[in-house]
Amino acid sequence: MEKAKKTANFDFLTGIISIILGIVYGILSYSLKRSPMGNPLAPSIFPLILAAGMVIFGVILVLKSNLESTKAAFKKIKEATTQNDIISRKMIVSTVIISIVYALVFEHFGYVISTVLFMTVMLTITNGKKWLKNIIVAAVFSVTVYYIFFYLLGISLPMTPFINL
Repeated sequence: MEKAKKTANFDFLTGIISIILGIVYGILSYSLKRSPMGNPLAPSIFPLILAAGMVIFGVILVLKSNLESTKAAFKKIKEATTQNDIISRKMIVSTVIISIVYALVFEHFGYVISTVLFMTVMLTITNGKKWLKNIIVAAVFSVTVYYIFFYLLGISLPMTPFINL
């Protein structure tokens, strides 16, 4: 009988991430606004159950995983990395950072300005250094969507503080 070949996997890392996210999600769930009527923790119960499930399943995954297998998976990926992979990873990291910044400035700058900035940067990341074209597309899209939501659908989006748009 042939020995079963162990394949590289990321179970250990996935378990650790699940535990961390579960704990953070649980803390944020517990800090939800209390219900003024009935059970004050009622709005938090389901999110707390989800957080507990994330932590429990993360612990199970860590206990059943093999740290050496995870290290081997990273080593294998590092050896097989091409220049396109590096560029793709930089684009992914840039997208995540830009999205977080967008979420943080959204209410302060309003929908139109923050979306124009976000889309300009995203289009520049994916479309190259065609700045003027990217700015025009981002501005037209943002203003059009704002007009549709605010005037046609009656859904208010955060206003731009100094332009009233």
